Amino acid sequence: MITRLAIGLLVMSAASLQAQAEDSVRAVEMNRRQALLAADTVALSRMLAPDFSEISRFGAVRTRADNIRDIASGDLHLTSINYDSLTVRIYGDVAVLTGIANNTGTLHGFPFSGKIRYTRVFVRRDGRWQAVLMQQTPMQ
Repeated sequence: MITRLAIGLLVMSAASLQAQAEDSVRAVEMNRRQALLAADTVALSRMLAPDFSEISRFGAVRTRADNIRDIASGDLHLTSINYDSLTVRIYGDVAVLTGIANNTGTLHGFPFSGKIRYTRVFVRRDGRWQAVLMQQTPMQ
């Protein structure tokens, strides 16, 4: 009886830790949204790992420096970001977030809007989640 109780508590504890990790990754994604809308490159640089890379909706490979530079210069200015269908899966110190983003803004002074389906991979380093990879696919 005590063994079953101990196993039950361990399973409940593991599920709770899993849910906490998923919530932490979702919180980073929401903070990223706020940082992008505010053009807060200091906050963004904390959320992106030094080796971060992105495959853009156009198929271009972009680095952390590319992303920070475009936000800082105003070349990319986001005015609206709405998320849908966000899911998070945790694999130890790695998290995979998938979802849909509906973005509006300007790129090099030209207005844009549209939806992307995306995947972002996070790694937990020094107790915090940082994005290491993003891949975007445009939606029709």
